[in-house]
Amino acid sequence: MSITMYTEETKVTIAPGVQFPAWTFDGTVPGPVLYLRQGDHVKLTLVNLDPRMAHSIDLHAAQIPPNQAFTDVPPGSSKTIKFDASTPGVFVYHCESVPMALHIAQGMYGAIIVTPRGGMPPNYVIVQSEFYKPLDINAVFKGTPTYVVFNGEANKYVDHPLIAKVNQPISVAFVNAGPNDFSAFHVVGAIMRDVQESGDPRNNSYGVQTCTVAPGDGALIHLLFTAPGEYSFVSHAMNQMEEGATGEFVVHQ
Repeated sequence: MSITMYTEETKVTIAPGVQFPAWTFDGTVPGPVLYLRQGDHVKLTLVNLDPRMAHSIDLHAAQIPPNQAFTDVPPGSSKTIKFDASTPGVFVYHCESVPMALHIAQGMYGAIIVTPRGGMPPNYVIVQSEFYKPLDINAVFKGTPTYVVFNGEANKYVDHPLIAKVNQPISVAFVNAGPNDFSAFHVVGAIMRDVQESGDPRNNSYGVQTCTVAPGDGALIHLLFTAPGEYSFVSHAMNQMEEGATGEFVVHQ
């Protein structure tokens, strides 16, 4: 499988009426979801369109020497990384250029889904992350975000809920891109039937009320709603919920 990605600066909307000068993969925050299958041979080329600084990519699904693969790509240059997607799971990718915390806080992250052999991709992918005052490395180091969001925008799935059906199982690939805060993912009115830590099918926890996901980690969450209605999902860390980490499933008959 061949993938080409581009690093560039652009403005993105992170809350209603709020623009953010982001550093991005492919012009979006989070960057595109990379859907792989276990056993794929991957060739990823990163092209740096940013004229001002170097960027890089660290792929948590890749088991390769980082000092060779995850190095800086200067402005106007490109780099090709090759790896085998040998372990199934829900992974994060991010920029590793110094200062890495700032590159992540400015928007350089995304999800990698490695579907196990014979498996199906998840119904939904949700990436939690934090936005700080632009270019404020001190705020990042102190861990004082302005917004905590799902898929790049505060309260995004309040106005545009995710859809499910009664008694129809769904799966959610959840990634915490950070850069700093743990997530406490919780669905109000539901219990997660099965949570696979890092999205690996060998890591099963059953009957989970709140799924704790560290920054730089992920989980595959299985849900089944038995009655129609509106079910909020949040980070149960209340400060994060108030800063925008909230959304809703609308469940139809």
